[in-house]
Amino acid sequence: MRHQMCSDEVNPRAKPYKFSNQKLRDLGLEFTPVKQCLYETVKSLQEKGHLPVPPPPEDSVRIQA
Repeated sequence: MRHQMCSDEVNPRAKPYKFSNQKLRDLGLEFTPVKQCLYETVKSLQEKGHLPVPPPPEDSVRIQA
């Protein structure tokens, strides 16, 4: 089977493309950090019963009386 080359492989860009969201910010759009978004998604799925809620961790050091 012969490999067909993509246009990027034949004629690579002279400069890499740079993406900027500055114009969106200028319009007032606020971005949510991925870490916060994932945390809120997991919490919501747990509250709705779609994901199990893990039990609290047991203390690694037990105090004996």
